Amino acid sequence: MKRLLILAALAALAVCSQAAWAAPSPGGVFRVGIEASTNLDPGFITNPPDILIISQAYEHLVDIDAVYNPVPGLAASWESADGKTWTFKLRDDPKFWDGSPVTAKDVVWTFNRLRDPAVGTPSVALYANIDTVSAADDQTVVFVLKETNPEFPVDCGEYHAGIIPDGTRNPAEKHMSSGAYYIRDYYPEDRVVLVKNPHFNRLAADGSPLGNFDEVHFVFSPDIPGQVEALRGGDLDFVGMIPIEVVGALEADPNTKLVLGDENEQMVIHMRVDGDRLAKDPRVRQALKLGTNHDDIIAAVRPGLAAAGNTTPVGPPYKEYYLDQKPVYDPAKAKALLAEAGYPDGFDLRFMVPTWAQNSQIATVWAQQMAQIGVKVDINLIPSDQYYSDAPDNWLECDFGIGPWGTRGTPVTYYNLAYVTGAMWNGAHWSDPEFDALVAQINQEMDKGKRIELYKKSQEIFIERGPAITVYVQKATAATRTNVENLTLGYAWITTRFWEAYFAK
Repeated sequence: MKRLLILAALAALAVCSQAAWAAPSPGGVFRVGIEASTNLDPGFITNPPDILIISQAYEHLVDIDAVYNPVPGLAASWESADGKTWTFKLRDDPKFWDGSPVTAKDVVWTFNRLRDPAVGTPSVALYANIDTVSAADDQTVVFVLKETNPEFPVDCGEYHAGIIPDGTRNPAEKHMSSGAYYIRDYYPEDRVVLVKNPHFNRLAADGSPLGNFDEVHFVFSPDIPGQVEALRGGDLDFVGMIPIEVVGALEADPNTKLVLGDENEQMVIHMRVDGDRLAKDPRVRQALKLGTNHDDIIAAVRPGLAAAGNTTPVGPPYKEYYLDQKPVYDPAKAKALLAEAGYPDGFDLRFMVPTWAQNSQIATVWAQQMAQIGVKVDINLIPSDQYYSDAPDNWLECDFGIGPWGTRGTPVTYYNLAYVTGAMWNGAHWSDPEFDALVAQINQEMDKGKRIELYKKSQEIFIERGPAITVYVQKATAATRTNVENLTLGYAWITTRFWEAYFAK
């Protein structure tokens, strides 16, 4: 096999001309409106506040840029001859905020923790393919995988994989990190305060400095409209997850500006298919898909800021991997399929809907659409923290539910986490041998052209008989004060780093 080599020429970037950028005005306190954080252990972060905070403080072995490419992070370069043995070289002299060096041993300890079933992080399944990880020297980390993985560098950038010091006993309380900022104070009812890391020595790709603010404050509030008003009033500098109903006001306000990003954040209706459940019959699943008018839902809930996708987890942002096939809306065919499946008069459907974002709005429109094919949808609102828990009718147990899937660096991650037989988050209890075989090939195929073909075949199967409906893939929508410069959203907005941003002079 032709040797695979991915090498980042950091040295050239480090010496690039300072004329390529305009000098920022350093200093100041950057204030971010966010819901309350619940866990600041990088290995266990799950909700948007946790991920956004951790993204400011911790470095990853590899970073993922806004278009899903792996780029240098702690590692300056990486290479593999066969897709099974991967060697990463750390950049020169990285340091934690206390001045101690970041070495290969810290990387080894972090990944061993992430893949340990006894620790139980959400990344156990993602890193189960690692056979061994070792430090060849202080700056060289070697991963040996059980099976070939052409996308392993991207996996190393997964947001749980923030590098922490070797032997850290309680990462949820001891926040030793090497990013541009570090966590100084955590007030669970109020805010998290981060301050500039005096030992952070990275430059941006254009040679400009990183970490321009003196402090970054995450101010907790469950009231997103209230956060928006605080932004407009000058009490905050950044708010994410902007509600669609205030977008126009922010665009018209001379003191604020929208920041948009393409990501694969999806709103998904999922169906449980095991036992004698309604959705066990693929004709029922196909009927519900055909009865769903994606464009009408988008028009009602998120006009101009979402795309219909193709009802699979692989959305348009993945470009060549995406099967560009608009979902078909055909209520007459949907009714015929239901009759063929034994439901000529339709059926009643119990729909669990967490009280978050646009879920209830989507559910209301979808229920109206389902009524047109004879399906009566009983909407059951459930608190989001209960829906994503072990409580009855949680997202992994209910027959029909709705919720978001956050953006992943590679689309096969959705398959491995939620749709192959026995996957950790396969709440649908779906098992399709043909689909599983394709995913196994995607996981190991080194030739990108062949991976593209495999991805498209897998999406064809998912469209035909998969257990989920991707209602839409949304654009990330955030807003800042107009004096905030050089802020770009991450590949998922919750991975956005404020490292390059600064206040205009």
